[in-house]
Amino acid sequence: MRMRVPDDAGVVAMGIRTGLILPDDDISQIAAGSVAEYVDDGDIVCITESVVARSQNRYMSCDELAQDIREKLDLSRGANLAVISPIVSRNRFALILRAIAQATDEGRVVVQLAIPTDEVGNQVLDEELATTRMRLKSIFHSLHEIRGNTPHMNVLIREVIAALKLQEMGYRLVGIRKITGQGMADLTVRDSDRRTLAVEVGFGPLDRTAEKAIGIMRDSGADGAIAMSVDLQSHSITIADAVAHQRGEDDPIFARRQYTEQLSNYRDSECLFLDELAGLSFSHPITEMDYPRMYRDVVEEQEAEVDILFTNNPLKVFDRAYIDGVIIGAVHQEAALKELLSFGTETPVTSIREIGPQPWGVIGSNASHMEKGIMKLLPDNADETADDVRHKIYRETGKSVEVLIFGDGAYKDPDSGIYELADPHPAIGCSAGLRRASLRRGTKLKLQVETLYRQGYSREDIEDLIDEGETDVGKESLGTTPRSVTSILGTLADLAAGSADAGTPIVLVKNFAD
Repeated sequence: MRMRVPDDAGVVAMGIRTGLILPDDDISQIAAGSVAEYVDDGDIVCITESVVARSQNRYMSCDELAQDIREKLDLSRGANLAVISPIVSRNRFALILRAIAQATDEGRVVVQLAIPTDEVGNQVLDEELATTRMRLKSIFHSLHEIRGNTPHMNVLIREVIAALKLQEMGYRLVGIRKITGQGMADLTVRDSDRRTLAVEVGFGPLDRTAEKAIGIMRDSGADGAIAMSVDLQSHSITIADAVAHQRGEDDPIFARRQYTEQLSNYRDSECLFLDELAGLSFSHPITEMDYPRMYRDVVEEQEAEVDILFTNNPLKVFDRAYIDGVIIGAVHQEAALKELLSFGTETPVTSIREIGPQPWGVIGSNASHMEKGIMKLLPDNADETADDVRHKIYRETGKSVEVLIFGDGAYKDPDSGIYELADPHPAIGCSAGLRRASLRRGTKLKLQVETLYRQGYSREDIEDLIDEGETDVGKESLGTTPRSVTSILGTLADLAAGSADAGTPIVLVKNFAD
């Protein structure tokens, strides 16, 4: 059955189902057989990298990767490794992290997570929490710097500590010394039920503090009041429901906290730590997975110690331990991070592109069997494979096509903010004709139409001028945004294939002209 595309059709992308593709299958024969009935000269046959790599039997175990890491970084037992800016993904990174933890041989892994999102847009920390807490810690650090012999600074210090502790308990900070209505609360917070609470912070017994908190609550129209006592010497905090305390109820105090162990973390204004946020969940808004804690568990299951840092300063990893080696987990920021982390230190720095089999290492890898610790890698010799598929299609059908092996599309979802390009490029490999393609350029047709119409040309005149190429309108002022031809095709194919979840690992593209 030949596919009939209307003469006036533009670009057509059609997903094509295949049978199961398993290790050691002939991907060229499968691709040629799948498109034979539909393909025409000039078409582009796109194949997802996943089935190409599977046919090539491109797999690696965590044990094999751990050994490779030990050899590349010359690690001894009990080594300390730093992992910089990995994507937060169970599928993409959990097995790589398992292998890194194994490579330390019961050592330590310091994981630096960028905030509030990773490099492809996955939420790591709630942005409001991250921003507010960093500001609080910066204020706390500054107050300690300037306090000296000025005891009045302790009033502000206690309020910042109270705010930090309430954040850890799940409250959202609305303001410090914020005037609402006729009152000014030391702190204004919102609880999980979205109730606004006035918070008064004192040094001593709660009686007077509770009374003042209730007065502010009434003046400001808040929904409730909290009284807190902060002892800066014993590093202890007492928190009570102010109304219940004033009424003399049996147990108005609902929390007593120590912050001795967290004090050094509070003073670090560039970094948040998993252990200082122990009472909070970091569930991803879409997957509901708590990736930071999942990563902690992955490392600890390999009997290694772990530090999870939330910071946009990767150099903070060197503050946590003597680092024997650094592994950059970022996909697209690899070069810049390597330059930053290599400056002024002899610590070996490598990346997930450089560990594991070449040419890709384990960049762009996926979990194949989580329990057994097996990951699927990107294809080997992707360009050569694309050429082989192209030649096979020509021999089978007599049609001259181009072939592209695609990975993740370069598409950012405006609703979720996720830019799901965990592969290094949308095009992992392509046949010779596409390898010669550069940037797609041109003139905005819509601009030409608009301009010629405003100049008084009729519909027929505009059509003739554009068809015959006799107008330079818009060519010098506004052209189309230059884009990589292969990235456009890879993204188009990935969207059409539903990241291969639609059961169509091959996408046939027609009428695509550079």
